[in-house]
Amino acid sequence: MKRLIAGLLLIGSLAGPPAWAHHSFAMFDSTKVTVIKGTILSWTYMNPHSWLSVVGIADGAGSPKRWDVEATSPSTLARIGVLSGTLKAGDKVTVGIRPLRDGSPGGAWVFVVTTDGKVYGAQPSSVGLNVETLKP
Repeated sequence: MKRLIAGLLLIGSLAGPPAWAHHSFAMFDSTKVTVIKGTILSWTYMNPHSWLSVVGIADGAGSPKRWDVEATSPSTLARIGVLSGTLKAGDKVTVGIRPLRDGSPGGAWVFVVTTDGKVYGAQPSSVGLNVETLKP
């Protein structure tokens, strides 16, 4: 019986590293913040990561495109005031992301600013931006 338990513990400990690798942020460029002004296409509030899709223009240039933004878990989002009904398809928003390194239109959530100037996530001033100029 002791050997069975020891074997299960060994197998369980070997299964852990892939789970840790999943939470790597290596795919995002942590040195940049891309700002997208647009309209929410969809908001998926679910574990392990919520997703925000926005159709908009990045950094004030180019044509509108769909940007898929990875957020954190609902429990973490709830702590910053984001609930399942906080964001809705059709809402105008400005989203700050850490962009994907490969140049695909997507990234990791830094902040979202709504039309009333409410900020969800990091304060834009923490990355040198003014919330008043970010209102959609």
